[in-house]
Amino acid sequence: VSSSDRGAASGIRHARGMTTNALHAEPVAERPRLLLVAHGTRSSTGRRELGRVLVETRKKLDGVDCRLAWVDVQAPGPDRILADGAPTVVVPAFLARGFHVTEDVDGACGRAPGPGALAPHVGGEPEIVRALVQRLAEAGAVGAFGPDAVVLGAAGSRDESSQAETRALASALERVLGVPVSAGVASAATPTVADAITGFRERGHRRVAVATHLLAPGFFADRIAAAGADVTSPPLGANPEIVDLIVRLYLENSTDLIR
Repeated sequence: VSSSDRGAASGIRHARGMTTNALHAEPVAERPRLLLVAHGTRSSTGRRELGRVLVETRKKLDGVDCRLAWVDVQAPGPDRILADGAPTVVVPAFLARGFHVTEDVDGACGRAPGPGALAPHVGGEPEIVRALVQRLAEAGAVGAFGPDAVVLGAAGSRDESSQAETRALASALERVLGVPVSAGVASAATPTVADAITGFRERGHRRVAVATHLLAPGFFADRIAAAGADVTSPPLGANPEIVDLIVRLYLENSTDLIR
């Protein structure tokens, strides 16, 4: 079954525009499944953190079958979960709309034999800014003794729209923090996080922090942490804003699938 972008009348479709203020779902026997799709990591710490995200999401979606799938490194992939044809809301756990969202997740949804909805990826939502600020606060990087510049440390992508999304998020974070914020990446593009830190120091900034724009610990998080900032926040992980965001995206996109 093809996705709605290819004109299908059924199957998993892109769902936009529905709204709800609820963050706790009532137990409903026929409520569709939630499938959270993440990248995958060889880091055992990263796997545990994403497992925590799923556990905390389940707590808020009482009675909903919540699953986790991966597009790389780990199994199962989304195709395997979706193969049973059960009604499913797919939430891409990606902070930018790059190849893995547009090809891997979208492709799996297009091949799904059953009904469902494909929610937006988590990166383009306002909860992300709040989660970034909270993680910076936990690291001691806000307030009177906070940094005078911040680098938004992202994984990186060759996709132009993904890069633009990261820059837009850096601008949103700058408006909230009241100090200069620029984007830096761990791979695939420029500037690197280390170069962005150096650039701030060359312009006279004395205390530079990195807001880690990743969901879980792993290779990229280690690279960002070693980039030379005065303070680096931890990955977003199971921050309550992230969990509430996943719940919101599920609820907004499950309405037409409830029987």
